[in-house]
Amino acid sequence: MNYTSRNQKDKNNMFRTIGINDINELFDVIPKYLRAKELNIAGGKTEQELISYFSNIASKNRILVSFRGAGIYDHYIPSLVGEIIGRSEFWTAYTPYQAEASQGTLQTIFEYQSLICALTGLDTSNASLYDGATAAAEAALLSLRVSGKSTILISQALHPEYIQTIKTYLENSRAKIVILNVSSNGTIEKSSVDAAVNDDIAAVIIQSPNYFGVVEDMQTLSSAAKRKNSLFVAVINPLSLGAFQAPGEYNADIAVGEGQVLGSAMSFGGATFGFMTVKKALEWKMPGRIVGQTVDKEGKRGFVLTLQSREQHIRREKATSNICTNASLNALAGCVFLSGWGDYGFKNLAEINISKARYTFNKIKSLEGFNAKFKNATFFNEFVIETQKDIKKLNKVLLKNNVLGPLDLSNMNESLKNCLLFCVTEQRTKSEIDSLVEILSKI
Repeated sequence: MNYTSRNQKDKNNMFRTIGINDINELFDVIPKYLRAKELNIAGGKTEQELISYFSNIASKNRILVSFRGAGIYDHYIPSLVGEIIGRSEFWTAYTPYQAEASQGTLQTIFEYQSLICALTGLDTSNASLYDGATAAAEAALLSLRVSGKSTILISQALHPEYIQTIKTYLENSRAKIVILNVSSNGTIEKSSVDAAVNDDIAAVIIQSPNYFGVVEDMQTLSSAAKRKNSLFVAVINPLSLGAFQAPGEYNADIAVGEGQVLGSAMSFGGATFGFMTVKKALEWKMPGRIVGQTVDKEGKRGFVLTLQSREQHIRREKATSNICTNASLNALAGCVFLSGWGDYGFKNLAEINISKARYTFNKIKSLEGFNAKFKNATFFNEFVIETQKDIKKLNKVLLKNNVLGPLDLSNMNESLKNCLLFCVTEQRTKSEIDSLVEILSKI
């Protein structure tokens, strides 16, 4: 790539245009406590000296034991995943613009779609989306598009950032959003859906396990949504499907979610991928792309882009989405992850998450000053604990002991004051869990 450097005159023109005096003003938007301190490296150092210098700085970083989830989770990523997605032919997030010339890339997307369909029990998957939040928002748009209705019912226990994203997507439309309140047991009750569903409801969007880790009665809620011919949208943790019902089993119309748990690193929240599967009747209204399998004139198997519904491919007003990049590298990681574990391994992985979370839950709720918020709830690998302790002090003490503590839910609403959201995955060992419990008992 050609590069043309800028002289000071060029820089001054840029500064003047955007109304600043020097480059440091540009970074004033970053809080000072987040900025890196100046390195003050003397000139003339060799490569070996620089590597030694930066290695010494890196050694000051602490590796924390994480008991926090809330959307991004600490799961083990088998070396097989990095080995496959690290191949140079996969180093792009883009679907090729001359797609049929890149059969290998199309095949990986086709295999990904097939696995996601098998996992969710629905008919058709697209080539992936940006993340779980945008997938949920696209599901809302899809529901409005196919139903001709104008209102979306959303669970209060849907991830708050997903709710914000849906509101942003619908902000300049005539669509209305109605929030379904969570009951005292941490779930959405059928009676709430029954009371809210009417002829203008395009879709009911329910997350399970929900933001508080509680598994919803999706079969009952789906039936309640169908009473007025509303679509039922399931927002799911795909890893939980190793233990719980697939969306296709409770007659969901659309299933979406965050794919980070399927082989993508936490990486401060990205990059990840979102997934979407639908019933066959909805497939031609899906956003993004669908890769299909066919045969050439000689009868040999090949792959094609069956659906290209974004505005770059068709007239803008006809497009179902402006998603321009499917996160195919992360989706490929999900494909490799699922393939590597296989059916039995995937189920076993889900069961390990449940058993470790249950062990931790029982230990913590037995401590003085700690109680289960939702006492009879079924959960996957997250749960809410109510405490009489000082939460800020609690998390500070945990951090001093190299533990990333639970998420403070106090700011969500009054009913969650003094509540903590814990997460326990297969990564946590018994000794780490016991150490957490011991620290909590002494605070």
